[in-house]
Amino acid sequence: MMILTLLACIGSEPEKRPLDTEVGDTQPVVPCEGITAEVTELDPGDLASMLESKDFHFINVHTPYAGEIPGTDAHIPYNDVDALEEELGSLDAPAVLYCRTGPMSAQATKALVERGYCAIYDLPVGMVGWEQGGYELD
Repeated sequence: MMILTLLACIGSEPEKRPLDTEVGDTQPVVPCEGITAEVTELDPGDLASMLESKDFHFINVHTPYAGEIPGTDAHIPYNDVDALEEELGSLDAPAVLYCRTGPMSAQATKALVERGYCAIYDLPVGMVGWEQGGYELD
């Protein structure tokens, strides 16, 4: 009987719930449930507006480090997806990623979406486009 119980547990996945739910909640909430995971592209004006009431992770993924947009929370290389996941935590954590000209952030955002993140934004014009839009870098 004990062997059957153990076999029944093998392969079963733990219940997924966001950090703000507690064990025993009657209907656990799964992050991103019902949301199509995709990257949302921003232009410099969109990002400037979002930064006015910042409520997201703002990550520079350019490598090597080449400066940053004011308000940046972290610098994590685009190809270190595990570190990006550690920074974000929950699958529904909103994040804006950028690099110098766009390709590195495109790779990083795509990798996060493939792992199930559903609130990922990219600045495809990067720091160069940010400056061309009339904004400054740190």
